[in-house]
Amino acid sequence: MVLDRRRPPGTEAETAPVPGALTVPAFRYLWLNNALYAIVINAQRFTFGWLVLDGLGRDEFWQGLVTFALGIPLAALVLQAGAWADRYDRKMLLIVGQVGSLAVMGITTALVAADLISIGLVLALAVAFGAAQAIGQPVRAALVPALVSPEQLFNAIAVNAIAMTLAMIAGPVLLQVIGDLAGFEGAFGVQTLLLAVGLLALIPLRVPANEPASDAGSVWSQVREAIAHIRADRAVAKLFLLLIAASFSVNPAVMVTLQAFIQQDLGGDGGDVAPVLAVMGLGIAISSAIIMRKGDMARKGALFQRAMMLGSTVVFLMGRVPSYGYLIPLAFVMGLAGGFYINMNQGLIQANTPERLMGRVMAIFTLVQIGFLPIGALVLGSLATVIGLGATISVGGLVALGVVVYTYTTDAHLRTL
Repeated sequence: MVLDRRRPPGTEAETAPVPGALTVPAFRYLWLNNALYAIVINAQRFTFGWLVLDGLGRDEFWQGLVTFALGIPLAALVLQAGAWADRYDRKMLLIVGQVGSLAVMGITTALVAADLISIGLVLALAVAFGAAQAIGQPVRAALVPALVSPEQLFNAIAVNAIAMTLAMIAGPVLLQVIGDLAGFEGAFGVQTLLLAVGLLALIPLRVPANEPASDAGSVWSQVREAIAHIRADRAVAKLFLLLIAASFSVNPAVMVTLQAFIQQDLGGDGGDVAPVLAVMGLGIAISSAIIMRKGDMARKGALFQRAMMLGSTVVFLMGRVPSYGYLIPLAFVMGLAGGFYINMNQGLIQANTPERLMGRVMAIFTLVQIGFLPIGALVLGSLATVIGLGATISVGGLVALGVVVYTYTTDAHLRTL
C-alpha cells in the first residue's frame, strides 16, 4: 500500500482501510462500459470462429486468419491511439471507438440475417471491428490510474479483471445459447445490443484533463519516448518480455487453437469451447477476488511468474488430453493461475509508469496483449497443419514456460518487485 505522506507515521491515515475503486463514480461508469465491451470482445472472437468453422464450413486455418484480421488494425492503429490518449479528450476517443464497434456489429448482424455473409465479408468486418477497438482500448487501460488513487490501483485492476472474467464466462456461454436458439444472427444481434448499452454508460463519465505533454512531435517520436521508458526500467522491460511470450504462445493456443482441437480431435463442435472458457473464467474470478480483497501484496513479481509457470504447464497438458472431459479441471487451474498473472503484470507496469506516458505505454501493452494474439494464432494455425492441433497447443505451453523459467531464475530483482 502507498502511505499518505502528508501525515506522520502511526496516524489513522496510515492504517485506515482504503475504499474500493468502485466507490469512485467515474470509475464505476468506466467499469460498466468495460464489462459490457469485454463481453463483446470475448464473444466476437468466439462467434466469428464458430461462424467460420460451423456456419461457413471452413477449417482452422481460416479461423486463425479471421482472428489475425481482427488484430491487423490494432497493430496499425493502437500506437497512434495511445499518443492520442495522452493528448486529446479521452472520453471522446472512447465514444468514437464504441460507436465504430456498434456500427460494425450491427452490419454483421444484418448480413448474417440476410444470408449474405461470406468468408471475404467476415475478414473485412473483422478488420473494421479491430480498427474501432484499437481507438478505444488504450484509453480504457490508461484511464484506470487517472480515475483512482495510487492506493486503489491494484483493487481497480482486480475489479476490471473480474469484469473481464465475467465476460469470459458469460460471453461465449450466452452467445452459444442464443446462437442455438436464434442462429448466428441472434448471437451477433445481442452483441450489438450490449455495445449500445455500453455507449450509454459513457455519457455521464467525467474524465480528468491530460497532464501537459513534453513534446508534440510525430507519433513515432511520442511512441519512442514510451519505449525509452520501458527499456530504461529493467523490471518493466522483463514484464513486457513475459507479456510478449504469453501473447505469442499460450494465449492463441487457448483462445483460438483449442476451439479447433475440440471440434476436430475430441469429437465436439465449435461451440463446445464455451464451457471450457467459462470454467477458466471462474478460476480467474476467484484469484482476482482474492487480489481485490487484499489490495497491494508483497513480492508480486515472484507471484505472477509462478502463476505463469503453472498456467504454461497446464496449457501443455491441455494439448495432451485424450478426451474433452479432462479440459474442464485443467481450465479451472489455468484460470486460477491466470488471474494472478493478469492482475500483477498490468498493475506493476502501471504502477511504474508516469501518467503523462500512460496512454502510450498502455497502447504498447494493448498491442502486445491483443495485437500479437492474432499473429500467434496464424502461426499456430499453420503449425497445426504440420504437427497436429494437440501438439501445437503443447508447444505453445512449452514456449511460455521456457521464457518465464528463464526470467525467474536469472532476475532476483523481478522476484522481489
